[in-house]
Amino acid sequence: MMRLHSTINAREASFSARYSNSKKNKVTNEVVWKQFVCFKAGQTDEARSVKRALSGGPIKTRTRGKVRTDCKAKMSIIKQQTGSDWSVSVFTEEANIPTCHQMQLSEIECGGPENVGCTERDIRNFERDLRDEQKGIDAETVIEFFTSEKEKDSTFSFVYETDSGNMFKRCLWADSRSRMTYSVFGDVIGFDSTYNTNNDEKTDSYIWLLNKFLEAMPTDAPIAIITDQDPAMTKAIAQVFPKTVHRYCLWHILNKFSEKISPVAFRDHYKSIKNVKKISTSPEEFEQSWVEVIKYAKLEQNSWILLMYELRHKWIPAYFSHVFFAGMSSSQRSESSHSFFKKYVSNKNSLMDFITRFNRALRRQRHNELVADHIDMNEHPKIKTNCPMETQMVKVYTKKKWMEFQEEMSRSHGYSVQHASTRDESDDIVIYNVMSFQSCSSSKPRLLVHDIRRDHISCNCGKFEFDGIPCRHMLAFFRISQIFELPDRYLLKRWAREAKVGIVYTMDDENTNDDPTNFLVSRRSKLSYKASILIDDAPLTNERTKFLDEQLDYLHGKIKEMSSSPTTVYGSQKGERSNKSRKIGDPSGIRTKRCGKRMLSSKEKSIF
Repeated sequence: MMRLHSTINAREASFSARYSNSKKNKVTNEVVWKQFVCFKAGQTDEARSVKRALSGGPIKTRTRGKVRTDCKAKMSIIKQQTGSDWSVSVFTEEANIPTCHQMQLSEIECGGPENVGCTERDIRNFERDLRDEQKGIDAETVIEFFTSEKEKDSTFSFVYETDSGNMFKRCLWADSRSRMTYSVFGDVIGFDSTYNTNNDEKTDSYIWLLNKFLEAMPTDAPIAIITDQDPAMTKAIAQVFPKTVHRYCLWHILNKFSEKISPVAFRDHYKSIKNVKKISTSPEEFEQSWVEVIKYAKLEQNSWILLMYELRHKWIPAYFSHVFFAGMSSSQRSESSHSFFKKYVSNKNSLMDFITRFNRALRRQRHNELVADHIDMNEHPKIKTNCPMETQMVKVYTKKKWMEFQEEMSRSHGYSVQHASTRDESDDIVIYNVMSFQSCSSSKPRLLVHDIRRDHISCNCGKFEFDGIPCRHMLAFFRISQIFELPDRYLLKRWAREAKVGIVYTMDDENTNDDPTNFLVSRRSKLSYKASILIDDAPLTNERTKFLDEQLDYLHGKIKEMSSSPTTVYGSQKGERSNKSRKIGDPSGIRTKRCGKRMLSSKEKSIF
């Protein structure tokens, strides 16, 4: 009956459901949890065909096309501990079924297209009409929405700008969660300007954006930033973030080699060129090796190769080995986020519709983050040895970073550490050679420098400085030095499970005694943060949710009792809206730009 009821509800929403999974009580063997998903959830399983192909057997293909599109719509229900009632524990409404599929499903549900009452064009026209309703009031609606969000959350930040004709031009907004995240992880950011590019991507626009971004965030400019090779963005970053290390996306540049050099040169020499980039440990080593391999490939006169060499300090790893980039060398992480958001938004959305859909996608992304945090706090990864350092760090790192550290830890046992030389007369600087047992005699050892006075070690592989994880060479040195626990100086808080614990907004705490309104803002900010922690933790189980719900009702009643007694109110928490109509026009349509002009080398500039 329950499965039938779920299927009927799903069909009423224009799709069908299927039974996905269940769990039983280990004692009573009674089903206590069930999950229903969209019939298009998941992806087509091709494992059987692959297995048959590997075994040499015949590959059977189905004439039926692929149905599953990895739709995320689902519902989970859990049985109450007492009684026979069930409650919904997880409900994901968003589906990725396009309009044409919705029409097809409606035809099936109604018994044919003649019974649906509309056509596919009618549905598309309805969506168009919804967009048309926003015309003329779209910009005003967005500003009213941002103002409302600011009234509800004092840490919400937004700013917008209009052009000379009072038409909505651009805006930037950041909620409290985004600002908190930046305060913890804002040392390295990725900015991919290739997403739905348009003609307004000029240096002045980027300068405005970066300045407003810096004003909105609670901490200073990032240490490092990764972008694509955009000349306008490059100029803007140099002006707004002068102390920030700017790096071009390595992935984008490597992908251009097949287009910029001849097919024969790419086939015969690309691997050698790529290896120069990979194995060079210093700028000097790279420059020498690059000249040799380019000369051998006869690419000395290739204009793009010359430009890339001139810009080598913007993309070659050897120039960034001393800078922390959180292990990132490309903006692909930003692009993966874009592919995620594309499921929710498109360039046909109105401003308000875009913001609504964007926030919906952001909630989904933050939910996934919460699930990952829950796994980190409750799952205990397996350790391979009884090494005290491994036992120590499995309790500190997140699951993903722990796997990286464990890999380095395992590989460290394959390295020998030998004293090479002493740098100064006081014997305070000692240099070691770290060599793999399986390396050939011609391979170069890694150089590890131990500053005894500062009690600090560094390796020329640069992994710790770049990734924030101790490299295998450092771990091998710790092993032979009888250092059984990782010193705190080599542990970055951003990789710890508790990186976000204890983060409280302090941007509103300054000078609170000077202005009563700021005093209320500070109170609300702190209470909002504590409430957000409860809201993040409570939904993980039904018991926590029920307990928090009851306690909130109780606390609300107590606060009402307290509010009946005389109190002093310092100003209004809600911002008063101006009675004067803003009359801000909607932005005009912007054409998508073509490929931008490439950056000119100094030689080319001298010609012009």
